[in-house]
Order: sequence, then structure tokens, then C-alpha cells
Amino acid sequence: MSLVDGTCAERFSWPVEHLGQDQHGTWLGARRGNPVRQPDGRHESQEHDAVWLVTEGAWWLPAFWFTDTTDLTIDICTPPTLDASVWSFVDLELDLVRTADGRACIVDQDEFDELALSGHLTDTPVARATEVARALLPLVQAEAEPFGRASRAWLRALRS
Repeated sequence: MSLVDGTCAERFSWPVEHLGQDQHGTWLGARRGNPVRQPDGRHESQEHDAVWLVTEGAWWLPAFWFTDTTDLTIDICTPPTLDASVWSFVDLELDLVRTADGRACIVDQDEFDELALSGHLTDTPVARATEVARALLPLVQAEAEPFGRASRAWLRALRS
């Protein structure tokens, strides 16, 4: 990752349970109430049970919630890293969301644009984040795997 002077080195981090692996990558889970460390150092409690899919080297991290309002969110980010049992990543502010009724879109474009113009990132991560978001959107809309049903079994495993 090409950052300017490490300015964007602040990371989200949270403890997770390793659920297993499949052809899509490593599945992680955390239950409602799980502590999530925000980049500014605050801790927030996770609102819902969720599973994440870490695909090696991917500039995205999907979280599958399946709540009344949201099926999944995808952070466009640096590839997640593991330190002991804590996964972390640098959030590049650009996100994808699929609502419970199946609508999918790219969100937080304004936050991403602000970050891109701030001088904290070089052109490489800016271009990569944009490319990744645009490539993922039709897959999320079509519920192509791993953005379809694959995550549901992992969420059931977390809850059992």
C-alpha cells in the first residue's frame, strides 16, 4: 500500500472467532456486543451478530449481517491483517451496501473523495479502491458468490 507518511495507518480492529475456510477465503464471526476499536481509539459495541469473509490480498472486507435493514456491507480497505486473534485494516472510506430488500449501491463516495484529495493517499490506493468498488457492485447486485447464500451457513454456525 502506498500511503503518504503513514498518515492513514490508523486501523479498525476487533476480536473475532475463526469459523473456518472454504473456496472463498477465511470466515470470521463475532456476536452482538463485541468490542470494535475505532481508528480514533474509541470502542463501540457491535450491534448485530455478523460474519466477515477475508480473502487473501483482497482490497475489500464484506460483513454479512442479515438484519431487517441490511444484508451486507463491504468496506473497501487495505487487505486485512491478523495479529494474534485480532484482524485489522485501513478503511479507505468507500463502501458498498446491500439492503434487506436486495438493493445494492456504493456509499460514502463523498468521504472517499475527501480522503483522496487530502494528500494522505497516493494515486495508487485511490485508483485501486475505485476499481474494486466498481468491479464488486454488479457481483453484489447479482448476489454472486461469495455475496449470495454462502455466508448464511457461517452465520448459523456462529449462532449455534
